[in-house]
Amino acid sequence: MAAWLGTVVSPFVLRELITAPMPLAQLPEMNMVIGSLRAAGAYGRGAVLWDSLGLHFNIDPPRLDAETVVAFLKAFLVLSDRLRRETTRGSLRRTLVLPPDYPQAYKRRVLDPDYWPDLTVLTEDYLAANPTRRRALDLLPLLAYFDEERVRSVLPHEKIGSRPVFHYRLPQAHLSDPTWSIMAGWERWLSVERLAASPDQLAAMGQIARSQDPS
Repeated sequence: MAAWLGTVVSPFVLRELITAPMPLAQLPEMNMVIGSLRAAGAYGRGAVLWDSLGLHFNIDPPRLDAETVVAFLKAFLVLSDRLRRETTRGSLRRTLVLPPDYPQAYKRRVLDPDYWPDLTVLTEDYLAANPTRRRALDLLPLLAYFDEERVRSVLPHEKIGSRPVFHYRLPQAHLSDPTWSIMAGWERWLSVERLAASPDQLAAMGQIARSQDPS
């Protein structure tokens, strides 16, 4: 009966594998878990009915301050178009189920070279432009960790777990592909970290991204 019910609801009901926090050195071991799931019959090609077959990372920031958060956000916005293309592998179906992109006006504001707000202004701006968890880099858990009352005042019913992490929810899982590894998604995230840690390069690439904005 359980197997039958699982088959019936599989296109609609989310099923998650969640791990405890782990050191980076242990991350490749998750591929062994993926192999076991595949051997047990798990499958998927990056998208399910009406949604993404998602891989989420919750990453500890190197520092919990406004400058670090803004640098990571700027770096992510600079690279987001490339990350989305690489994630979907040219598939329209996988593109359609990605988290919606950030509003162009918000991206222009954040990529302004003079935009280095404190946490209060950063939170207010983010909530005004992104009152949703459906963003590729979902900052709501981190902003709630800093000021849960402010976040809840805008999103009282949203399912937000306050925690001091960057919630990176862009990658997709491809369990049907025996060559797929979570490390590809992780490497893309590392490109964000490297850019965030390079102020001059971040400023230059941010200016280029702003100049290419069609708005």
